[in-house]
Amino acid sequence: MISEFFLSLGTGEEWKLSLGFFFGLIITSRVFKYLIINKFKAIADRTKNDFDDFLVSICATTTWPTEVIFSLFIATKFLHLAQGVDNFINYITLIAFIIFVANFFQKLIKYFAFKKILKHEEEGKKTDASVVRVLSNLIQWGVWVVATLLILQNSGIDIGALLAGAGIVGIAIAFALKEVLADLFACFSIYFDRPFEVGDYIVLDNGKSGGVKKIGLRTTRLKTLRGEELVISNRKLTESFLHNYKKMEKRRVNFEVSVESKTPIKKLEKGKKLINDIIDKEENAEPVRAHLTYFNGNSWTYEITYHVTTKSYEKYLTAQEDIILAIRKAFDKEKIKFSTDEQKIILKK
Repeated sequence: MISEFFLSLGTGEEWKLSLGFFFGLIITSRVFKYLIINKFKAIADRTKNDFDDFLVSICATTTWPTEVIFSLFIATKFLHLAQGVDNFINYITLIAFIIFVANFFQKLIKYFAFKKILKHEEEGKKTDASVVRVLSNLIQWGVWVVATLLILQNSGIDIGALLAGAGIVGIAIAFALKEVLADLFACFSIYFDRPFEVGDYIVLDNGKSGGVKKIGLRTTRLKTLRGEELVISNRKLTESFLHNYKKMEKRRVNFEVSVESKTPIKKLEKGKKLINDIIDKEENAEPVRAHLTYFNGNSWTYEITYHVTTKSYEKYLTAQEDIILAIRKAFDKEKIKFSTDEQKIILKK
């Protein structure tokens, strides 16, 4: 009775082929895993690139149920199985294949994410490392969601209705956590668009300003010039007009110097030359112009313009201070008196 059942599934030669392929594939897999993989691992250990080590580890972690299922799938093709049994084996093999591919992509994402996180942490960019970690987790979840949907679809379940229900639940959750999600997505926007980075000095459209101390997943922390810590949500930062002074290649400076109306012509000409020489000698400054622009009856006024060629706000202030002090010293030495904007009123009887 039993022999008749087996013979109904295939002849003796077909059974020999089937069993030969089943055990042969399992043995080959074991040999490949323990001998050839070890050989490849020894070669990979001698290379500087660690991606080959990653591929070897993927192959080495293949589970025995996966090997049995794939061997069974190939071996049964030599037999005459019932349609239902054949469909069941195909279905189990498909599930094993989907899980294998999903697991491979999950480990691949982890590998590249780990490399990126390690690089950011070595550079001291803890916020960038946190963003990469969150993105990595979201993508890994997405891989398994897609894998689950593929399995359900091949199980005969209507995933359209399932997705519709999940969409309604997702909308409800999004409404409940809309501010949190808005700040989180704003963090991603800051990470990819890079309007500012840690260490930049920014000024917002509401007048608030400070150096960027930390960019978090929900908030960004600024350190003001007075030493206070200013905490602003990422969503408000991305919606705000802001000035990033660290991205300036040059800073344009305009100011005026007024001298007394009685100053002789030669000293007025001398004053212009002194101003240009002072700016020209300053390390981080480029002169643009220094001209006498107007006379109001009480004083002569020089309009001075130059560029400070540095991104550093501190160096910009230092250059400006050095130029102002040098002008004061040079004018005092040449006895060029500054205007005090005082007016004398003489009353006659």
